[in-house]
Amino acid sequence: MTRRILIGGAVLTLTLAAVIALPVWRATGEASTPSIETPTENPFAALDRVADELTPEFELNDQTEGSEQDFLGLAPQSEPKDGKKALTNNVPYSSCDKLPEVETTAFKAASPDAYARRMFYVYAQTRRVLDTGDCTCSGKIAPFAAVETIEAELQKSEGVDWNRHAAGRDYISRARKLRADVEAMCGGAF
Repeated sequence: MTRRILIGGAVLTLTLAAVIALPVWRATGEASTPSIETPTENPFAALDRVADELTPEFELNDQTEGSEQDFLGLAPQSEPKDGKKALTNNVPYSSCDKLPEVETTAFKAASPDAYARRMFYVYAQTRRVLDTGDCTCSGKIAPFAAVETIEAELQKSEGVDWNRHAAGRDYISRARKLRADVEAMCGGAF
């Protein structure tokens, strides 16, 4: 094990020396044309030939860039899809006063109804910022009527026993997709 470490250290040292010495050596103009040198003349001749070789250009297309973004778990760094620009400066939502409905224990409860309402509200917030172009607190605090409208639509289409967890997951998924556009438009965190 110690032997491997010593060999690895020696290889690393030689490589660093070559990287540092190469520009200095070339700056002196000693070898403007490629020549084959013996190891005694230039111990880094093989490295020089490798450094002189052209490297292939790696192009990123949409598919590979998307794969890299998925791998890294990053949101794409792009402009919002609709090309909107914020009309105001960005104010993080965490510094805003919350609606009274959002501060209630019923809204914060660990129940399927409360879970769905919280997810609906997050969606309503992101949608409102995109629609208004307002990145301040007044733009990020959506009226609670939007939550009630979503609930009424779900009850009308799916009946009284609509699946709160499935609907909540659907709306939070929509909100996450919109959040990247909101943050790109506002130029900062939601």
